[in-house]
Amino acid sequence: MKKPHLSIIIPVLNLWEMTAECLKSIKTHTPGSFYEVIVVDNGSADETSAECPLLAEALFEDRYQYIRLPENINFGPACNRGAQAAEGALLFFLNNDTLLTKNWFKYLLEAFRHNPRVMGCSPLCLFPENDRIQHLGIAFDGGLNVRHPYFLFPGDHPVTHRKRTFQALSAAAFMTPANVFNELGEFFPEYINGFEDMDLCCRIRKKRGILVQENRSVIYHWASKTPGRNKFDAHNSRLINKRCPGLFTPDLHKIILEDGFRCELTPWLEMILRDPDEIRMAELDLLSGEEELAEALHKYPLWENGYDRLAALYEQDGRISKAADILFYGTSMFPAADRLARLADLAEKSGADNISRQSRAKITSIKNTLAAPEGILRQAQDLMGWALENKDRELAAIYKKWIQEYNKN
Repeated sequence: MKKPHLSIIIPVLNLWEMTAECLKSIKTHTPGSFYEVIVVDNGSADETSAECPLLAEALFEDRYQYIRLPENINFGPACNRGAQAAEGALLFFLNNDTLLTKNWFKYLLEAFRHNPRVMGCSPLCLFPENDRIQHLGIAFDGGLNVRHPYFLFPGDHPVTHRKRTFQALSAAAFMTPANVFNELGEFFPEYINGFEDMDLCCRIRKKRGILVQENRSVIYHWASKTPGRNKFDAHNSRLINKRCPGLFTPDLHKIILEDGFRCELTPWLEMILRDPDEIRMAELDLLSGEEELAEALHKYPLWENGYDRLAALYEQDGRISKAADILFYGTSMFPAADRLARLADLAEKSGADNISRQSRAKITSIKNTLAAPEGILRQAQDLMGWALENKDRELAAIYKKWIQEYNKN
């Protein structure tokens, strides 16, 4: 058999139904025989071990491998095992809670053909339940917190029309040349289901490689379906700060500015996005009908008042679940405490207990932060000082404005 050009590597831990749908989507949307599929089973206790080899053989014949591990060795090491068995010149690491779409591979492959410095590429990831953005690259705010630019924007928004480069990309769907991956030492194995991708991206950038976000390639990603996905964030954060000191810099504000938007800070220093066209926002405030409010919010997702008004119309009409959905998007963009409290109540009424708990936890976090105003001020001053020292005038201006407002109040 001719060696494959592409190896699709899927680490799994239970969730067989999702894995099955993922494999079927690969078959449906990846015509030809240029690829192989490698499933690395991290000791699943469900029907994966019995069903996966049968389905994979039926779909891909001899172009698949099923690697059964006796226990869970975590995401990164499982991906490494798959890469060690792979024969493709390109590796595509893919979560099992994903669905591929038509021509997903075309633009990713082109990225490597046109520029030898491209060493990593990711597709646009959308939530399947609402076609909104889940992943469009990894950015960093002024405090170096990891941010997903345009999170929950509609998937057809103009921000998705641009091919971009980033400091880091997600390994949920990540393509890289096999020789690059092997030369850089694979995924560092001491991370526990998180930050492996950022560490690898650091090493790629140190090698002067480019990381491309190719939004013409689209996949659906349910996101974080494996239990305990964020359980080890503190450990992973300490490890990446030790291994990659100074290799990430704030860039969220720069990305936003390039697209004609701006960043500002909440009273607790969370960086949020704003549409600077105040005239347009005022014109939108004149809208009143349910349909025109929904259409305007889809086109202008940074219209803050629109979320509250549309949610109110849904609530008045007894559509509590839809009201909660709209406020969920609104609080993701504009996390005001009163809006979060309203979301918590509506989510509880509609049976979305997890969203209700998350909203109330966010309110508590905000209150705890605001209870120490001197600490917030010092943090803002330190971050403004860093920005000035590093000649980032735009970031310095964001913190200077916040400090001026703080002193005024």
